[in-house]
Amino acid sequence: MRIAVNAASLKNNRFQIFLELAALHPQHTFLLFFDNETKLNDLPENIIPVVINPPATNLLKRRIWYHLKLPAALKKNKADIFISERFISLKTKVPQILMQPDLTYIHQPAFIEKKEIGFFKKNNKKFIETANEIIVNSSFLKNEIVTRFKTDDKKITVIYPSIKEDFHAATYEEREIAKETYAEGNEYFIYKGIISPQQNLTNLLKAFSFFKKRQRSKMQLIITGERGEKYEEFVGLLQSYRFKNDVKVLEDISENETAKILSSAYAMVFVPSYETEASEVIEAMKCEVPLIVSSIPLLKEYCGEAALYAESEKINDIADKMMLIFKDEQMRKELIEKGRLQQTVFENKNATEEIFEMIKKGTV
Repeated sequence: MRIAVNAASLKNNRFQIFLELAALHPQHTFLLFFDNETKLNDLPENIIPVVINPPATNLLKRRIWYHLKLPAALKKNKADIFISERFISLKTKVPQILMQPDLTYIHQPAFIEKKEIGFFKKNNKKFIETANEIIVNSSFLKNEIVTRFKTDDKKITVIYPSIKEDFHAATYEEREIAKETYAEGNEYFIYKGIISPQQNLTNLLKAFSFFKKRQRSKMQLIITGERGEKYEEFVGLLQSYRFKNDVKVLEDISENETAKILSSAYAMVFVPSYETEASEVIEAMKCEVPLIVSSIPLLKEYCGEAALYAESEKINDIADKMMLIFKDEQMRKELIEKGRLQQTVFENKNATEEIFEMIKKGTV
């Protein structure tokens, strides 16, 4: 089987899944499609990188890439199936799997350019109808797609994120070292995820200000993850932030070190107003860190009773939850224990093999 994957569309965690799949199934060929030259080292022998130009950097080039260049590349490389995140081609007969249809344009239009909103309004329903199979990471998103686009629920499969076994809670000594290294030995709240105003980080900073004014503690805030839209705008905002010396932005941290930093946090605060990617909260539970999260359907599905819920647009509510978890050590311990139980829901999930089963189903 020749499995074509739109590697250019994949977030890093899903890209790693396909590298694992290739290693686990050497009898199959994996065609990784990119829209520019990419340096990749130590690839399994059954992976073939394919560069399709020009890069899909604007709407016109995206149409050219997906509807002209991509179908030709699929035909030339004799692909049996094509897998892509957010977008698929409307001009190929090759079976396609669509991963994580993007509904951000509906829920957060303020963060999307008008041309992009128009593109999604015109094409998203077509992507969903054209796809042979759809993979999403929550029942919440599945139900929304079925309701909003009148889609057959049988073509949508929920595959929950699975966290690597070696991403786990740090030892006491490792936690103390992390606090010394990254927070001058102080306790800290942590946000882990995409670093972007779109993730409601401005309200997080305002809530942290409320917390600092009320509590007058040495508590710090660490923000870590990958750069997102308007990252520079957010970093610029920090320069005029009153408590900027108590906020650390950490980038390019190894996975092993990230687990130690996360494990060492007093609590994780994750309060986006809309979210379809939230494996970070599962990581936090696995690292025995209590959670303060926004009361949106996806996070309720993932966290259950293992979190304090706050209204993402109410700064005082976020700050109150930060104060509550800071003052009530017993409640904090109970949240950690509930997190241990809740994360077992995801322990036996193997996203890699579940996706491979979908690939086999899609080529039948």
